[in-house]
Amino acid sequence: MTDEDKRKFPEKLAPQTRQVENIEIRADDDGTMLTFSASSEAPIERWWGTEVLSHEDGAIRMDRISGKAAPMLFNHNWDDPVGMIDGARIEEKRLVVDAHLFNTARANDVRAMLDGGLKNVSIGYRLHVIEENVDEEVLTVKDWEPYEVSIVTIPADPSVGFGRQIGEELSVRMLGTKKPTEPAQAANATEITMSDETTAAGDLADEKRTEKSVSALEAEKERRQAILNLCKVNKIDSRVETRWIEEGTTLSEVSTQLLDVMEERGKARPAAASELGLSQSETQRYSLFKAIRALHYGSKDSRAIEAAGFEIECSKALADKLNRGSGSSLLVPAEVLTRPMDQRVMDSRMTNRALATTPGASGGYLVNVENMGFIDILRNRSVVRNLGARVLSGLEGNVVFPRQTGKASVTWQAGEGTSVTAGDQALGQLSMTPKTAIAITDVSEQLLRQSSPSAEQFVMADLAADIAIDGVDLAALKGSGGAQPLGVYNTTGVDTGQDASAASYAKILAFPVSAGSNNAIRGNPGWVTDIAGAAILMQKQRFSSTDTPLWEGNLMDGSLVGFRAMSSEQMDAGDLAFGSWDELVIGEWGVLELSTDTGGTRFNTAEVGIRAMWMVDVMIRYPQAFVVSTNLAAA
Repeated sequence: MTDEDKRKFPEKLAPQTRQVENIEIRADDDGTMLTFSASSEAPIERWWGTEVLSHEDGAIRMDRISGKAAPMLFNHNWDDPVGMIDGARIEEKRLVVDAHLFNTARANDVRAMLDGGLKNVSIGYRLHVIEENVDEEVLTVKDWEPYEVSIVTIPADPSVGFGRQIGEELSVRMLGTKKPTEPAQAANATEITMSDETTAAGDLADEKRTEKSVSALEAEKERRQAILNLCKVNKIDSRVETRWIEEGTTLSEVSTQLLDVMEERGKARPAAASELGLSQSETQRYSLFKAIRALHYGSKDSRAIEAAGFEIECSKALADKLNRGSGSSLLVPAEVLTRPMDQRVMDSRMTNRALATTPGASGGYLVNVENMGFIDILRNRSVVRNLGARVLSGLEGNVVFPRQTGKASVTWQAGEGTSVTAGDQALGQLSMTPKTAIAITDVSEQLLRQSSPSAEQFVMADLAADIAIDGVDLAALKGSGGAQPLGVYNTTGVDTGQDASAASYAKILAFPVSAGSNNAIRGNPGWVTDIAGAAILMQKQRFSSTDTPLWEGNLMDGSLVGFRAMSSEQMDAGDLAFGSWDELVIGEWGVLELSTDTGGTRFNTAEVGIRAMWMVDVMIRYPQAFVVSTNLAAA
C-alpha cells in the first residue's frame, strides 16, 4: 500500500450496512419468527473500494448475537426496535440469522408490512480489520462485528455508510499486501495511523472542479468527506450526518439545512458560548452598575471593588472559559444578557429614539417588552432582521459553510460507447469570523451611583439598540470588510448596475427581474431605502393620471411592486436595495464586553462613557439575490 493509498483510505469508518437476501417468515406459539441469510462474500462497491466480508472461522465477532444483545430494527433506527436476534450461524460462507418480532403494536404493524410483501432486510455491522489485495484491488474484511439487522422500506445504498446512529466513527485497522514489483520491505502487514483531527471544512474552498472531469465515485468521495468535515466542525448530530450522506444530499442543500440547525440552536441558546451556569437567583443578583463602578472607580475606591466581587468573579470565569484576557474590560455572562427586562424602563427617550430609526410607526416592536432581554432587543432593532435576515447565535470559533459557485453541466451521449465529459459543480466556501461592533452610551455619575434595577435595564436596552442599529444593521448593508463585516453594497456578485434615476415603473421592475433571472428570488424578498427615497417612490405612479403609486402603504413600512418595502436612515440618499434577505446571515458569538471612558468632555460634564463590544459577522450566501443602486431620484 503506497503512502498515497494510505491517505485516501479513512482511518475511521462509521458502521456499514448491506442488503441481505429475502426473509423467511413463520409463526409459532412463541410469536413471529424470522430466518434469513444476513451476509455473504459477495463483493460490494464502497466509496473507498471493493469490499468483501470474510466468512472464515474467527472472522465474525458473534459476541453481541450470542449475548442476545443484537436488536431487530426498522430502517436502522435505534429508537425503533421491533425484535431481537436469537442466534446466527455460518452456512456455506453465509451468515444465517434467526430472529423474532416483539409482541407489541409497533412490531405487529411491521408484521403486517411483511405479510403485505415488504421483504427487504439490511444488516448493520462494524469493520475492525481490513486486508487489501493490491493486485486484485479488493479489500477483504478479516474481522467484523454484526450490530443489528433491520427491516427496511428501501435497501441501503451500499456505496455509502449508514448506521451512524450507533455513535461516532470507529477506528479501522488496515492491512496491506504489496505488488510483487514493489520493494521487499513492504512485505509485512502495516497498520495505518493518521491524525484524529478532521480536515477543516474549508479545504473545499475555491476548488474549481469544472476544470477537469472526475468519476462519479470521486465526486461521491468528495461529497461524503465534505459532509463529514462540516458535521464535525459544526457539531451536528450523527443521525443528521447519516441522513445527508445516505440520501445523497447535495452540498448546497446541506448548507441550507446546516443553517436551519444552527438557527434553531441560536434561538434556544442565543449566547451559549458565554454561559456560566448561573442559577436564577445569581442571575438576578448580578448588578451591571456594580461592575461598571468597579471599572470606573476601582483605582480610587476599594469599596467599589469589594462591592462588585461577584461580578468580577463572573467576568474572570468567563474569560477563562473563552480563553481570553479581559484586561480592563468586563465580560457579561449569557444569563444576564437573556434575563427579562421590565417594560417600565422603556421610557419615552428610548422609545422615541428606537422608533425614529426603525421601521414601524405603530411602535409594535415594544409589544411584550417585559419578556425581552438584551439579545431580544438587539434582534428587534434591526431593519435587515425584520426583512428576513437569518441569525445564528451562540457561535464558537470560526464558522464555515459550503456553497455552489457553478452548476454541473448536462451532456447528452451521442450513442453507446461514446465518450462524454460532463462539467462538475464548482465548489467554494463561505466563512464567518467574529468582528467587534462597538457602541458607546453616556450616563451621569449620579445615575451610576444609584442601585435602581430599572436604571441598569435602561442602559442595557440603550446599548442593545445602539449595537443593532448603528452597528450590525449598518454593517449588513454597507460594511466595507476587513475589521468590519462585508455588507450587501460591497459584496462581489451583487448587481450594482441598475438605474433608479428618474424612477419609473419599468426601472423599478428591473431590480427583481435581475434577481429572478438568476433564480435568486427566494424566501423573504423585499426592498429597503431611506425615508426620502420612500417619499420619491410614493409620488411615482405606475400608470399616468391614476392613483397607482409605486410605493404603497406608509413611508416606514409598505410595499413596492408587490414586495415588502421598509425605510431606514442607515441608507444614504439615493440608495435603493432589493434582495432575498434570508440569503443574508448574521452570526453572533454571544459575548458582550463592557469598559468605561471618562476622557475629554465627559470629565467636565461628570459623565461616564460605557462602551459595549459585541462580536458579529455577516455572510451573504448568494450575492445574485441582491440588486442595489445609489442614484434613486425623482427626475
